[in-house]
Amino acid sequence: MANLKIGTIGLGRLGYHHTKNVTRTFGAELVAVADAFPDALKRGETDFGVKGYADYRDLINDPEVEAIVIATPTQTHYEVLMAAIPSGKPIFCEKPITFELDEAEKIVKEVERYNAFVMIGYMRRYDPAYMAGKKMIESGECGKPIYVHDCCRDPKGPPPNYVPQSGGLFVDMGVHDLDIVRWMMGCEITEIYSRGSVLKYDFLNELNDVDHGQMLLKFENGALGMIEVCRNGNNVYECRTEVVGKEKTILVGQDRLTNVTMIGDRSRTTDMSDWVLERFKDAYEGELQAFVDCVRAGNPSPVDAYDGLVGIKLALAATESYRTDKPVQLTY
Repeated sequence: MANLKIGTIGLGRLGYHHTKNVTRTFGAELVAVADAFPDALKRGETDFGVKGYADYRDLINDPEVEAIVIATPTQTHYEVLMAAIPSGKPIFCEKPITFELDEAEKIVKEVERYNAFVMIGYMRRYDPAYMAGKKMIESGECGKPIYVHDCCRDPKGPPPNYVPQSGGLFVDMGVHDLDIVRWMMGCEITEIYSRGSVLKYDFLNELNDVDHGQMLLKFENGALGMIEVCRNGNNVYECRTEVVGKEKTILVGQDRLTNVTMIGDRSRTTDMSDWVLERFKDAYEGELQAFVDCVRAGNPSPVDAYDGLVGIKLALAATESYRTDKPVQLTY
């Protein structure tokens, strides 16, 4: 089977990372890149040896490009997706699908209109540990899952100039956690009650954001959950989840980066990740492999536009709950 010829839109930190992963993906061939910033575009053209476009529309319309990876800033996702979907080319789009619920709804309608293939980049679903945990739950070995606790901590606070375009803590970080607990539990979230505060980075007060947040959850089947998101991991990136079943409990997450421990002098030392790209290296590669495999096999998207819609719906509900200090009910 011929390789899937891919063009990537967006060559920032994560876009460049995705582009590099395309070159490592079995069955894929990178043929074009696009970025509106000249320096980023030049770097992409030079490093990857492919043609480059300053206007992403030119990449979409390039007949050699058979599939598209979108990794531009979130506030541009709606515009780029709405331009790309009518092309009929399969699309991989980094999370979140957009910042606005009405835009997400329009994207889903456009996907349905064109019967388009769109996959959203919730990479944790492709982390080997999370995949193993999901299989254990689906096997029934742990019994019915009745409670989930999830924790994600960035190593430090965000750059101040990033905060206004991040969507806020509950969107920027929380959208991943909300997706993974929804996926692990196999059930929709029907209520969110959020709390948040600035406990370390005082500049966030002026930017109307927080560095620590908590979300209490109720699920459609009666299960409960709690998510912690924070920007104070003290120079360590932490991400872990536990699912309590009626019979057994499943723990997913990292307490080390490499499988080696040093013990001595009454202490125990391991190394840990300091950023998400390191911790979820395999997951980022795995999601692109899944994208290519599904497209080449003619299978449906495993993380579709509806999943993107639900993710931003939950994250915005969490933000609303924090702002109003009231639980938010969700319907589907």
